[in-house]
Amino acid sequence: MLDDPLREQLAAWVHPVTSQPIPDIRVLRRRARRRGIRRAVTAAAIAAVVAAVAVGVTAGLAGAGRSEGGRPVSSPVSPPLWPKAPGTWHPGAWRAAGPLPAADADPAVAPYIVLLPPGRGTAQVRNVFTGQTIATIAPPHGQFFAGIAAAGDDRTFVLQAEVGGQTPNSPMPVNAPTAAFDELRLKADGDVQYLSVLGTVPARTALSGFAISQDASMLAYFTGAGFEAVSLARGTGRHWPGVYHGNVSPLSLSWAGDRTVSFEWGPGNNRHPPGLGLRVLDVTAPGNLVQASRLVVAAGRYCAARGAWCASPVITADGSKIMVGRSTVQGSRYSNSVMEFATRTGRTVAMVTSVIINGFPGRPCVPLWSNPAGEKVLSYCGHGERYDHGHISRTNLHIPMYGTNLEPFAW
Repeated sequence: MLDDPLREQLAAWVHPVTSQPIPDIRVLRRRARRRGIRRAVTAAAIAAVVAAVAVGVTAGLAGAGRSEGGRPVSSPVSPPLWPKAPGTWHPGAWRAAGPLPAADADPAVAPYIVLLPPGRGTAQVRNVFTGQTIATIAPPHGQFFAGIAAAGDDRTFVLQAEVGGQTPNSPMPVNAPTAAFDELRLKADGDVQYLSVLGTVPARTALSGFAISQDASMLAYFTGAGFEAVSLARGTGRHWPGVYHGNVSPLSLSWAGDRTVSFEWGPGNNRHPPGLGLRVLDVTAPGNLVQASRLVVAAGRYCAARGAWCASPVITADGSKIMVGRSTVQGSRYSNSVMEFATRTGRTVAMVTSVIINGFPGRPCVPLWSNPAGEKVLSYCGHGERYDHGHISRTNLHIPMYGTNLEPFAW
């Protein structure tokens, strides 16, 4: 794929939020990071960030009708013959995830989340609908679980762990030199079937963000301004470094199938690199990070415009839509919601939550789960919300909380 014309560049775009990710609002269904364990963002911190952006109001969003979406961005294929990936990988330890649920599946097919209790280095399996804790998982020797991502079958997860770096005065690793990735498979009843080490890499920036493909065959982890894509079945990889002095938001990585990565492309040392916004990349395509990807939604249309700021985007399993948690402010009026964009056209196709209006910043809305087609979505806006083909209702979800903040978990 070729890049969109550079006219898509927003010459005067301001991006005060995505350059400073907020752990509490970025704990989405497919990612949780070490920063979410180490500290929670308070309402006062959220207020400070919101106050930093221009005063404005959201207007003109599409209604609940769903006329667009298009075909999947890519169909699952094996990656090309890449060179050996950095680090040490064990392809023989990897196993494919189970099949995706039906395109229009109900949330009941996916009852399990895996959460990381703060400061413990362990993981827990929970039934999100009943609140039952099904299993507590100790990490392999020498590891401290720090991140979690989910494949598309609700039974396969990849845990990220810090290795080494412990000090006698801290229960948590400090300056861990190594990051490990472990595959967790659950049985039908949610109990643990197996936990195996997939590989290790130098920690550096790898602990800042990662994502796993729907079939668990591909992994992407942050490498500074770009990311490394790794074939877990082969132990091979391809590096997509940042270009034009721009920056991939580390918590924005998300997979559709095993070939398409969506990410948020923002300013780095260059405040105005070409193609700012939500992009989708074909990992088999030639060219650099921007040339091999396509702009779906320009930054000014969804975030950092008219007083808006956003949580990290999540692409649906079939690649047809991208969901983004969005917050806007006008004076003392704060509006929070989750928007859904069609990847084929970039148009807004749905508002999948109620618009939550507060006289204070409060908790932004975040998407937590969707079926492969994105026609049924569960989100959290301080309470559970369910979107079902244009109809929005409240629902009871046992989301892990640490005080008033979300704990890291994956769904």
